[in-house]
Amino acid sequence: AELVPKVHRAKPELMSEMYAYCLAAADMGLPHEVVDSMMLSSDDAYGEGWDMIDNIPDSEVCSSGITPHQSLHPLPTVLHYCQNYGVGDVLFSKYLIPSDIFTCQKPLLIEPGDDVMSPDNAYKPKLGGQKLELKPNMHKRNAFVTCAITSIVNEASLFFKLHNCDEAEANKERTLNLLA
Repeated sequence: AELVPKVHRAKPELMSEMYAYCLAAADMGLPHEVVDSMMLSSDDAYGEGWDMIDNIPDSEVCSSGITPHQSLHPLPTVLHYCQNYGVGDVLFSKYLIPSDIFTCQKPLLIEPGDDVMSPDNAYKPKLGGQKLELKPNMHKRNAFVTCAITSIVNEASLFFKLHNCDEAEANKERTLNLLA
């Protein structure tokens, strides 16, 4: 714990506690096993399980994110959604999720369409209406995570609505655009 303030002072943009742990583990000689297929985080990071996503056929990338089949397409175990992800006109950022997402009146998130891997959707929307063009592997990675995470949030929201809302007041429309 004593290394965290020192690391933060030197590099405040880093995740100090993680780097401090690495330094302490190295200092103490703690053995580690490197596993680079367990997690997804930043779509351009090395040492993560993106190769597994890159190996999914384009026609199955969104469905594999929504309904994983480990025997068909092995996937990393953890999605560390600390970044924003987007494809076409759909953007997901945990920082843009409204505080009232789990209410009866709030609609569900918009989700990528069946044409998620179309070249016409090879961009990530940004705040202010700008578009970040995506190279093919970044397109696929963003499509996978965007499909997975919007589906997960919508499934949780539907669960809330099913157990807490009258059928007539439960808004199940998939119209909530986090950029709007």
